[in-house]
Amino acid sequence: MSEETESYDLLFLRLKAGDEQAYKEIYEKFSKLLFQAAYNKVRDKVVAEDIVQNIFISIWEKREELMVRDARHYLMGSLKYAVINYIRSQVMENKYLAFSKNNSGGEEEIFSMIEVNDLSAIIEKGISSLPDKTQEIFRLSRFGHQSTKNISTDLKISEKTVEYHITRSIKFIRAYLKHYYLFL
Repeated sequence: MSEETESYDLLFLRLKAGDEQAYKEIYEKFSKLLFQAAYNKVRDKVVAEDIVQNIFISIWEKREELMVRDARHYLMGSLKYAVINYIRSQVMENKYLAFSKNNSGGEEEIFSMIEVNDLSAIIEKGISSLPDKTQEIFRLSRFGHQSTKNISTDLKISEKTVEYHITRSIKFIRAYLKHYYLFL
């Protein structure tokens, strides 16, 4: 591990303790890199800035729970999921607009589309309430379509640990959805 990587990791440890100066240093060291990577993906300056700002807001809000082993890897992973979520929301919005153009007046279809969006939001809320590591592994597996072996290699954990987190997250989400189904 390089000295630079160790110093970044120490910054995250200081941040976890509530050190605002560490937060500012992390922002100064990584915000431009994250912005450039976001801009390369979304090709919109305002959206890229929003994505980066939301990542740093989330880091500050979740600072006490953060378990960061590799700062750069953590931040780039956060960016990856933020970009995926942005693109997913744009795709859904475009599908809805195209659907509503082609089916204006079809109330049943519109309600069905709303129900699908609501279900997606409920699932996303359930995933977001998982512990960070479980959430990351679940997203890599289910949304990133990565194999257990690839996730294990990327995160430097055993395949059994990856399987445990995936199983745990699926059970949790099923129970979470059952709770909503009973509520509705």
